[in-house]
Amino acid sequence: MAVDPVASENSESHRLSLKDSDFNDASVAEMVLPCNSLNETLDFFVGRLGFDLVSISPADDPTRAVLWGYGLRIRLERDASGTPGSLCLYLKDAEAVVGSDRKFLAPNGTKIEIVEQAEEGRRLFPAPSFSLCRHADNSLWREGRAGMRYRDLIPERQGGRLIASHIQILEGGPVADYAHFHNIEFQMIYCYKGWVRVVYEDQGPSFVMEEGDCVLQPPQIRHQVLECAPGLEVVEITCPAEHETYTAGD
Repeated sequence: MAVDPVASENSESHRLSLKDSDFNDASVAEMVLPCNSLNETLDFFVGRLGFDLVSISPADDPTRAVLWGYGLRIRLERDASGTPGSLCLYLKDAEAVVGSDRKFLAPNGTKIEIVEQAEEGRRLFPAPSFSLCRHADNSLWREGRAGMRYRDLIPERQGGRLIASHIQILEGGPVADYAHFHNIEFQMIYCYKGWVRVVYEDQGPSFVMEEGDCVLQPPQIRHQVLECAPGLEVVEITCPAEHETYTAGD
């Protein structure tokens, strides 16, 4: 069978070469997962979880297979050292991809957890309940990000609806914060003690929040804490309780 060395841009061979070049021309990272049975583990990741096979070698007795899926590059390696590890896959339509199961154990021992991403605007929470947290309880303070101390004011989180944090910065001056944003639906910041200088995306120059000031923080707005008074204390209320904080770069 003859093969045309100049393939059409729309041909399947051209699309395959583009996939290869994605890995050959760029710096990438991959996770190495050891396995005893390469074929069995490969069939699971491709057939059950929907990963794509990128390469396999050597051809006569394969010991390595590189997979790609969900933004992750994996190398299955027969008899490699190390632990099988665990993966968490975030899927928008988990039922269509993996069925009703949400936890799997791969043939090589890798634990896989499936997290179904909620549809836009769909959040189901239980009815709110009364919660009390006493100010005198100092045992609840924890070290958070950027040198801030956090105290959880609603430990039960109202079934995931809210998180209320009492935040404290003991030392005044510049704050080791970075430009960031939160994947949230609602957030309120109340300045309880001291003052803090903050800057928000598209809101002009930085400004100072003083005792009694309150800011309603729009979802995903970029912002940064610049400096504060010694002993600053703020209360932050956010929905949902569990959410991601992303760095915003420059």
